[in-house]
Amino acid sequence: MKKFLISLIITGMVSTGIVLADVSFCGIGARLEKDLYNKKVFVRKVFPNSAAAKANLPEGAEIIAINGQKTKDLNINQVTNLVRGEEGTKVQLQIKYYKKESTIEIPRAPFTFVNPPEDKFETYWKQIAPADLNLDPIPHNMQISMSKQAKELTEYWIMKKEKFKSAYNTCMTYPEVKQEACLNNIVNLYKGNTLK
Repeated sequence: MKKFLISLIITGMVSTGIVLADVSFCGIGARLEKDLYNKKVFVRKVFPNSAAAKANLPEGAEIIAINGQKTKDLNINQVTNLVRGEEGTKVQLQIKYYKKESTIEIPRAPFTFVNPPEDKFETYWKQIAPADLNLDPIPHNMQISMSKQAKELTEYWIMKKEKFKSAYNTCMTYPEVKQEACLNNIVNLYKGNTLK
């Protein structure tokens, strides 16, 4: 299966799955995603009270360059290396937001990413979904700028998650001793029904 978006926390930590504790690092406090089809890098989320929020970095903006280096030819680790660094140093982002280009300078600052507690549904869903899948709401500017393939794959996984949630809810109506077997059955069914 092709992976369509790679997520990372701009502050220097690649999001690769389950984080068991809160993580502190120095960066700008935003999440970036790269569309592997059109090679564009986007701001998916700006965390509250972060340096990015204070600098008014808009969610959904395309990041064209970081400190003068174009992002289109960079992999996600290279992007991470460009945005992380020592407290007080600055990151210059050239962005495109609704067809208007501008430059924003953001000082790196300590930031703590708080991993939300995982519920039972998410534990089972993670057995099916790609590790880097992010189905949080997509900012409008990002929707109109991302590739058709990435949009289709996002829509596919959103639909799949809704159907899985319905099957999960059915399993939860069973007596407690039968729920585990039911959940394992639907996980196996959904694992075998993915896009190639």
